[in-house]
Amino acid sequence: MNEEASKSSSLNGTQKSALLLLGLGEKHAADILQHMGPKEVQDLGMVMAGLTNVTSEMMEEVMAEFIATIGNQTSLGLGSDDYIRNMLTSALGADKASGMIDRILLGRNSKGLEQLKWMEPKSIAEMIRLEHPQIISIVMSFLDPDQAAAVLSEFPEKVRSDIIMR
Repeated sequence: MNEEASKSSSLNGTQKSALLLLGLGEKHAADILQHMGPKEVQDLGMVMAGLTNVTSEMMEEVMAEFIATIGNQTSLGLGSDDYIRNMLTSALGADKASGMIDRILLGRNSKGLEQLKWMEPKSIAEMIRLEHPQIISIVMSFLDPDQAAAVLSEFPEKVRSDIIMR
């Protein structure tokens, strides 16, 4: 950590997040990183790699701040899967609720186009190459600008202009 960031109060949010993840240990940090996008993972990784001179006091302050922040949050969303499952089963019965519970809980976790952000531009281009230019354009609108530009460069010039126009 650089000289100006020697106390936890002078750390920015990304630095505090990096310290928190380092304090959680490899497995728990990996579990959290799985829910982030590639840009956030890269940013946090770069900050983690640059952390030096971290004191136990700084780590304790960051952890205490995190616990205080979490303590101020409502309990909504904590354990909500069980709550939803029990509520729907009570209301509809086990048979009727079963399919609905799966659609609700599994649908929430589907990332669909978000998974493209982790793929190489060449792979994305190959995957969507035979789609209509309008569909290609829509898919590319979900990508980060740099990644979309790299995907676009994989297409022939004539197709590129058609995609851009849409």
